[in-house]
Amino acid sequence: MKFTAGRMVRFVLRGVPFALAVFAAACGTIRRAQDAKEEVQAVADSAGAVPASHVNLVGFQLPDFVSFAMTNRPEVISAALVAEERMLAIRTVESGKPFMPHLTAGAGYGQSTANNGPHFSWHNSGKFNANLSLELLLIDFGRYDASFRAACEDLIAAELSLAETQLGVFEDVATSYFTLLLNDALLDVARTNEWECIHHLAQATNRFENGEAKLLDVLRARLDLSEAVEARISASNNTVKAGAEFLRALGLSVDRATREDVLAVASDGLGRTLKEFEISDFTAAEALAAARTNSPALMVKRAQLRAAMNDVDGAVADLFPELKLSTSFNFVDPVWNWSWALNAAQSLFLGWRKTTAVDAAVVGMRSARMAVESAEQALSRDLAVAIAVRDDSVASLVAARTSVRQARENLRVADEQYRLGEASRIDYTDAVADYAAALGKRVKAFYEGQVAEARILRLTGGEPLYHHQMVLERED
Repeated sequence: MKFTAGRMVRFVLRGVPFALAVFAAACGTIRRAQDAKEEVQAVADSAGAVPASHVNLVGFQLPDFVSFAMTNRPEVISAALVAEERMLAIRTVESGKPFMPHLTAGAGYGQSTANNGPHFSWHNSGKFNANLSLELLLIDFGRYDASFRAACEDLIAAELSLAETQLGVFEDVATSYFTLLLNDALLDVARTNEWECIHHLAQATNRFENGEAKLLDVLRARLDLSEAVEARISASNNTVKAGAEFLRALGLSVDRATREDVLAVASDGLGRTLKEFEISDFTAAEALAAARTNSPALMVKRAQLRAAMNDVDGAVADLFPELKLSTSFNFVDPVWNWSWALNAAQSLFLGWRKTTAVDAAVVGMRSARMAVESAEQALSRDLAVAIAVRDDSVASLVAARTSVRQARENLRVADEQYRLGEASRIDYTDAVADYAAALGKRVKAFYEGQVAEARILRLTGGEPLYHHQMVLERED
């Protein structure tokens, strides 16, 4: 039977529906891939080509800042993409499970000479060929089951890693938030100290002009004021650094926001403090017991251990053969053939490669077990430190509040006595320094307790419970 263009067209038309079905299945995937490429094209070409949208977060509270960072920090998005990748890995593994049909199709057309005998001819004759093949995996002795379970554990580990990343972002934002508030308050302390030094210089100058003090008192008061100005400048720089760190924690660049666009400076950082978390009262042992079942960081290690156990099962299953069934339909104009085969293959000796793979999987499993132990020990240490800081901050805050009241009274008395000439310049200078130090210790102890609570929440894997509250410090 000769091959004709008409027969070729008819044969191709019979395969058109199947080709259209395959093409339609791929169209969605191709379109999504192209859309994804367009989204990142501007970044790939030039970072400067991406316009930065300005944000204004004034009026936000800590929960709002945390929520904003969750959608803006690259590491959170990257962790979510890793989880999505692990989901796709499961689909890849599922494509190789037993009795999952693997169907392939092929077609071709070629021409060749058909010389036979003493005569040579350049005359060509064409043939069209096509084939349709089906392959089924019947028995794999547990390879697929082990791979599927391991892939599922990898997905669990990725999702837990995402949760751990989110907790890390929460702690980062909370810590930088309280650090910024602390530095704002310490700047107020420095300004208070500067104001007291200005007042002291005015008193010393007045008493010197009236002959009631020595020139040394004036010179010392000027030196104290210079040091106070330097301390205020240093505190202001620390506030700028803390503001930049807070913007970084939110995932903001300098062209998207400034400190003033995010968190306004409190009008009274010394007399009023922000309380976002209630102070916990559980012990380190109680916190560790809760963390063993709630901490994503620890659960990631356990999921990785389970994945390593399944890797051992997969390596053992690889020692056994595979049984496959294959069938195909082949058409070569003008004839066609159908065939089938049952195949089994077993490697006999590969230089101990497969048995070594089993031993390596066992070593990996034991290493994963030790990783769980290490994670538990690190978690225990970090919780003990965080709770110790919490307890110290509580005790320090009580003591600091008492010190502020005493230092304020001491400064009042020193100021009055110096004005009357009953106290030396040294006593007055010490009283000013003691008052400023007490104010700084009070606000530092308060915010250290809030930072410790954020740390404890992150380590235990607890859901943050916010209690936004303004705490007024008594001035009596």
